[in-house]
Amino acid sequence: MPPEVPPAPFRAAVELGIIALQAGRPLVVIDAIGHGVLAWPAHAAGPEVVNTLALRARGIVSIAVPVERALALGLSPSGQRSPASWQAPSIEARRGVSTGISVADRARTIAVVVDPASGPDDIVLPGHMFVVAVEESGVLVGQGLPEALVDLARIAGLAVPGVAYSRVLDDAGNEAGANVLRALALELGAPVLHVLDVVRYRTVTDNLVRCVERGPVNTRWGPFELSVWREGTSVARHGRSDSRAEAREPSTDKNTHLLFTAGGPEAMHGDDDRLPLVRVHSQCLTGDAFRSHRCDCGYQLEAAMELIAGAGRGALLYLRQEGRGIGLPAKLRAYALQDEGRDTVEANLELGYEADARDYGVGGRILLEAGFRQVALITNNPRKISGLEALGLHVARRVPAELPPLAENLRYLRSKKEKLGHMLQGLG
Repeated sequence: MPPEVPPAPFRAAVELGIIALQAGRPLVVIDAIGHGVLAWPAHAAGPEVVNTLALRARGIVSIAVPVERALALGLSPSGQRSPASWQAPSIEARRGVSTGISVADRARTIAVVVDPASGPDDIVLPGHMFVVAVEESGVLVGQGLPEALVDLARIAGLAVPGVAYSRVLDDAGNEAGANVLRALALELGAPVLHVLDVVRYRTVTDNLVRCVERGPVNTRWGPFELSVWREGTSVARHGRSDSRAEAREPSTDKNTHLLFTAGGPEAMHGDDDRLPLVRVHSQCLTGDAFRSHRCDCGYQLEAAMELIAGAGRGALLYLRQEGRGIGLPAKLRAYALQDEGRDTVEANLELGYEADARDYGVGGRILLEAGFRQVALITNNPRKISGLEALGLHVARRVPAELPPLAENLRYLRSKKEKLGHMLQGLG
């Protein structure tokens, strides 16, 4: 049996947030750039809570609700949209309020919003309460604060998963940093968690991936079993489906991934001396298929397959994340910028992308579903190690994936070392 992997820190953070919501208590959630919100479950947001949000957080008091609840109130998008949420018009309760601005009036409006019996006739527009509607996909598609709040409320099992919140501002009126957020949380006895904690939690606990087909494949390096994995926000349990409808289900390259496994089920486990070798490889069509000299991707792919086949135990996971997650057309635009003098990181940033937009959450989930728990990871990328370990896959050992550089990709490799922290020693 594989060793037990200790609970990942994100689980404890999310579970504390769930307990707070269920108990009607506050929590603080921080986003990727270090800004955050003070939040309460909407069902507990009476006048005193609204007053605390207004005075202590200092931002605009808003409420995040599932899209289906916003639609039931007759609301539709009127402002900013993200991939998984949209801003609705400001509203007010039709009855039981005066000017609408007092904390009692805003608490009344919040109560109307989360009352399942309320409908379009129970609100007026415009008003003093701002509503954000969140899709079911939540943080799996849009990693914003409203998405995290509604996801947490859904996980907590709230009857109507709405959350009242305000962005936290500092004394100068700017968005507060982590120190201010944590001090406020400590004062209010509120747990602190990050949007990424919710992403990791949903990635692990939601059934996001399933194996849709598998079969033997003979390669130049040796025999492998190839399994095809499909991702989605709501899928069946792992295992080959017998449904013909399943086979006809539409798929795209972006959400279908390949796992090449050597050695059979028993090779997924092992002690420190015989750990399964695993490579998580993001697709690079130009490098993998056509041996572009702009990168070392194709050569790393070949070397990893040879190493895994030679060991007779392990797997190569091929994720469809072209161009460090930006896609092939954008990668070619980045190439053009590199020809003008930018390095690979500068080119991505200039195009409006992250330096490295790859996400290892789905990859980690596939490996866990396939049976891997403790591995020797073939990589030079520390972010890949931390991303997989955060999801509960234990990287017991790193196996370097460094190959002799080419004249054409030397600058590319140096940029990865200097700006992305890749562990590359032989670059001179």
